[in-house]
Formats: sequence, C-alpha cells, structure tokens
Amino acid sequence: MPPEFFLAKNSNQSARANGIALHSAYNPQIEAERFVQNLDAPFEPACVIILEGALSYCADFLRKKFPGAKIGVIRFCADFADCDSKWDFALNGAPLGERLFDALGEEGLFATLFYEWPPSARAWPQETKNAWNEIKAATQKAATVLATREHFGKRWLKNKIRFFERIQSAAVLQKIKRPVVICASGPSLEDALGAIKKAREKIFLCALSSSLGALARNKIAPDLCLSCDGGFWAKKHLDILRTKFAQSPLALATEAALPAVLFKEKTIVPLCYDDDALSKDFFAALDIPFVEARRNGTVSGTALELFLKMAEGPIFFCGLDLQSCKKASHARPNALEILSQEKDFRLAPKATRAARASLTNQALDIYADWFSNCPLSGKNVFRIKGSEPFKRSLGQIKDISAAQFESAVQAAENSSAPQNFLQGQNAAAPRAENSAQDKKKRKETIRRVFDKWQNSEAFLTEQFPADSVMVRREKDAEAKKSRAAALQKKRETLVKEIFKD
Repeated sequence: MPPEFFLAKNSNQSARANGIALHSAYNPQIEAERFVQNLDAPFEPACVIILEGALSYCADFLRKKFPGAKIGVIRFCADFADCDSKWDFALNGAPLGERLFDALGEEGLFATLFYEWPPSARAWPQETKNAWNEIKAATQKAATVLATREHFGKRWLKNKIRFFERIQSAAVLQKIKRPVVICASGPSLEDALGAIKKAREKIFLCALSSSLGALARNKIAPDLCLSCDGGFWAKKHLDILRTKFAQSPLALATEAALPAVLFKEKTIVPLCYDDDALSKDFFAALDIPFVEARRNGTVSGTALELFLKMAEGPIFFCGLDLQSCKKASHARPNALEILSQEKDFRLAPKATRAARASLTNQALDIYADWFSNCPLSGKNVFRIKGSEPFKRSLGQIKDISAAQFESAVQAAENSSAPQNFLQGQNAAAPRAENSAQDKKKRKETIRRVFDKWQNSEAFLTEQFPADSVMVRREKDAEAKKSRAAALQKKRETLVKEIFKD
C-alpha cells in the first residue's frame, strides 16, 4: 500500500504508511532535529546513511552534525524519490549489500555510520530487518577484503618493484579484429579443445595462466598468455612457459608473480590497473608502455573487461564453469593439481579432495553474479558448453555448443585476416640484458618514485588499510596521534623490508 501524504499543523508535508505516522503531525522539522541531536556517533564518520528517511527532514540536520561526511539514504519505498535530491546518494533495490559495497568500498563501509529512521522501522519491519542483514553482509565482505589486502599487500608491492626492475621487453596490444577466445581452466575447457584446434587459424587465443597445461598437452599455442595472480603458487602455472610457447607474449599485471627468468625470455604486455597510481608513476618515469586494465576478483573478469575494449568482434569463453564438477576441479593437467596429488596418501586420497571440491563454493557464486551483471558494451559474448551442463546461466553471456562456436567463427568478419597483434617497444623479441649502468639508473629511478609515494596518504591506505581506517575514525586527539605514530612505524619497517636486497 502506498504512503498517505497530508499537511502537518505547521503546514509542512507529513506522511503515514501501513498505519504508522512517518513524521510528526505537528512539526516534522523539530522531530527530525531532535532525532539527529540524539544520535550516538562512536567515531568520526566519512559517511552517514539513514534507513528510509521518508520525506528526508533529517538530511539538513545531519549535514550540520557531520559537516565532513557524505549523507545517504536507503529507500524502502519509491514514493519518496522526489526527496532524494536532499541526499548525496540514495540506494534502493536488490542486492543492497552489493550496492553498498560498490558505492562505498571496503574502507568506506568501515567509515560509515548507519541509523534507522524509527517510524520507518515500525512501518516496514521486514524491510528494515533485511536491510540490516545486507549491511552486515557487506561489512563482513569488507572485512575479508581488508584482511586480504593487509595480508597480500606486502607481496604485491614486492612483485611490483621487481616487475619494474626486471622487465626487458614491453609491448602493447592493438585492436583485435579476429574473434577472441579466452581459455579459463574449468573442466569444460577439455571438451572445447577440439573445436579450438579446428578454428585456431581464425581466432585470437588468450590463455589464462591456469589453462596453459591443458593447451600445452594438446599442442595449441596461444596468441597471448595472461596472469594477474600475485601469490607465490601462481608462478607454478607459468613454469611451463620456460619450455613451451616461446613465441607467445605474456600479459602481466605489475603485482603478479613471475619466475625471474621469464622477464628475460618473454615479451611482456604490461597491465596497469586503473586504480594503481604507483605503477602509473613507474611507467611514466621509466617510459614503458602499458595497457590499462581493471582489477577484478578473478583473472577471467579482468580478461573480459580487457577484451571488451580491445576486441572488435565476438568474444568466446571456454573453461568458464564457475561451478564445482564431479570429474575434476580444473582442466588437466593443472600445475597446482599435480602438486596436490603429490600429497595424497591412504588416509587422505584423491577422492577426498574431489569430494571437497564438489561442495558449493561461495566465491564461485560471487564470480558468477559478477559475470551475470557485467555490462558488455554492446559486444557479443559467449560461453562454450562442455559435456556436463552448467548449473546457472550468466545473464547476457550466452551458452553455446562447440559446434555453434565453430559456425560462429566461420561467419565472423575478419576471421581470416592476418594481423600483427602487438605494437611498441621491442615487440618482436626480448632485448639484450641491460648493462650494469642501465640497471643502476633504473633502480635509482624506481627508488626516487617510490620514496615520493611512500610518504603519501595513499601509501598508508593501500598497504595498511585497516590501520588507516582506524586512524581516520578516531575521535580522541591523543588516541589519534598514538595510532598515527604506530602506523608510521609500520611504514618504516615495510620500506626497509622491501629494499633490503
């Protein structure tokens, strides 16, 4: 039932919904002012959000109480949309938790105060309960992301420094006219390999690092390999590049892990995330070309957004299962699967690992939701089916058979046109080892750029996100000073460790 609007005694608009008065029938402004005055603020917020502020009388008073904060509203009822201009932003619709995370980010969520407008909580009790559950879920996700950043931040930073110290041959992608095929490492990749072989000369083939083993076994050389993973074990997927695919360049995120020898042997297509200010400064100072990419929870997502920009024709995924599978966790052979097999024994056999892998994986559901909602910029994007049916669709990404893929490639324009996919510095082959003087000069440039950055607020926020949030939240001046001093000591320790070599 829509809300009922009426005039209060002071001639300002008021409203009721579901039999509950949403504002005072006498003076809604005074009611809103008292509400804001009585709000308890345990920390200094960067953002304040009200759950269904109805006619939004409290917005002006919130701005006075929290002058440095953004203010927002979560809507339960579309009939109050005319009042949204009083807020910095308004959120409505599902999934609320994801919308909150997208709007505020992990740091912003921990710098936000949430309050419910009491009359709205009485008028919409279930909606209020659901909203608090969504806020809790978004906050838990933010805590996980912050913990991940804190844990891996040092490793990513070390990888980044080594990337710029070691890269020898860099090139960038040109626009790709042929149909693009992206190989992920789901089990369905095995069922698509025959069709890929048949279409090989008419497609641009990008292999995500975990798919390299399966492609190598089937003697299918990619036009480009791609890796974004900064973890130590990610290098195991790339070991095969030492003996296979000598002519295939490697698209590499600056924070990704890579065996040192491959910097000498491979032409690198540097990927720079759009939010990575430090890498951009390094690229500029060292005059190295790069391709801009977007950070994503999965390398498949990064690859899709990259080729939505670079591909002129259709994009096909194979191995993008995003689900557990009974026969295997990955297309075979898989470098990490081989390592796991070495640890199998009588009391913990392969069957135990397979059963564990077949359980629902929450991360896969999150990735599937992202692909389902990813804007495709008008491009045709397909997923090639395997022998085991996919459990869920991916929205606008259409599922097709291997036979349909072959027909689509045959019908695509420019599928037979020869093309040089790379351009830029030494794109044909890696250059000779740098001289000692060149190496020294490069390290000096890297340190100069780094020193400027490590004294910035951005450095602290990126490397110590949780501590930085706590410093900004602190209201007590002495406690804030103490937290800031402890954070500076952490910074000094990290810088010494990064450059201890």
